[in-house]
Amino acid sequence: MRKLFILALALAATSPALAAEDPPPGAVVGGGEDGLQVIVGPGGTSLEGLAVPDARCVDGAGADACKMVTSVLRRDMTLSFFFEVLPARAYLVEADSEPLDAPSFQDWTNIGAAYLIKAEVRGADPYDAEFRFYEVAGGRAVKVDEQSFKGLGKGQLRSATHRFCNGVMKARTGRAGVFDTRVAYAKKLGVGVKGIGIVDMDGYNRNVLISNGSINILPSWGFGGVLYTSFIDGHPELFFGKRKLSRDRGHYRRVSVSPDGARMIASISYGEQSDLYLLSKDGEVVKNLTNSGYDEVSPTFSPDGSKIAFVSNAAGSPQIYMMSVGGGEPTRLTFAGDYNYAPDWGSNGLIAFAAMEDGSSDIFTVTEGGQIARLTQNQGNNKDPSWSPDGRYVAFVSQRSEGTGIYVMSADGRYQTMIAPGGGVSNVAWEK
Repeated sequence: MRKLFILALALAATSPALAAEDPPPGAVVGGGEDGLQVIVGPGGTSLEGLAVPDARCVDGAGADACKMVTSVLRRDMTLSFFFEVLPARAYLVEADSEPLDAPSFQDWTNIGAAYLIKAEVRGADPYDAEFRFYEVAGGRAVKVDEQSFKGLGKGQLRSATHRFCNGVMKARTGRAGVFDTRVAYAKKLGVGVKGIGIVDMDGYNRNVLISNGSINILPSWGFGGVLYTSFIDGHPELFFGKRKLSRDRGHYRRVSVSPDGARMIASISYGEQSDLYLLSKDGEVVKNLTNSGYDEVSPTFSPDGSKIAFVSNAAGSPQIYMMSVGGGEPTRLTFAGDYNYAPDWGSNGLIAFAAMEDGSSDIFTVTEGGQIARLTQNQGNNKDPSWSPDGRYVAFVSQRSEGTGIYVMSADGRYQTMIAPGGGVSNVAWEK
């Protein structure tokens, strides 16, 4: 029974449901440095109209470069879940005829745009790029940290556009965006073969990071790269890139790196039972944190590194628990649901997890006080949640009528969209 419990969690099961409170709507508070109302939840009560006309190509810039910049701007702002990117067919202004620094605010007001983003790409590779963010009603530019770039290669042009969009989020909400981050995941590559893949937040640059003809699962981020469990030597061991970190014959599963990068906690079994162990950053086992007689798996650090959340079957079924990194008695956080698994502790203080019941899985959050909120419902099977570094979004795996793949949703579950289609995916982990 213990082996089945551990294997099911490690290889990631499917779905389920707990009764939970409805998530609160996004809050609107205060005022920003530029006199803007600062929104701390996606879109407040509704998404804000944003116009993103085609980027202007000048001084020999190729149409492909401008098309890419336009696409990235629209994609990032759509994924922000703060803005509704208005359809280009509704625009009254021709992009090529309107100067970068002198928009026709009345024309943008007439199509319902609250905000406007403009871009200009100059020269052939390398490129210079200029971006602007405007509040339409106020008829003024909004300061963005990074809006002018010089000497960019084509790949750098995409990155610069993401960085500008991060700055737009900071200008609008007080916190920078995370559009230049990545999501790692396990991917079935063949019969008995799984690799570790990686994809940008916007769904581009999808690549296989680890493919060695074996089973590789449970990726997590730390030390500037990806850690994972591999069966390449016949039993589950801990790797960082191509370097083996585990030093003994224990069976290693999910590992979590502390926020300061100084230590790790891993689920390891040296026989029938799986316990949580504190490891040095070099993989040396330092301390056994649990020795309860039950199985403890899937550790995740709190934002300040002082606590961990994990899964234990001490109550007879997998439930989410919390304890101090120094050890001590665990606190049970979930009391509903038959099978709760895959916790991930976000920078916002919420622990996202999946819950499986009657062959179906859904995603929830729980606070340290045990308050539960549901993020998915009646949307197929949803599993393996992972918080974005800013705590605004959750990446997860979903099988639903809209398609199977990696999805991203807002922290309250209100807005959800697929970023990377395809089956055979599990164990997503957002770059921290």
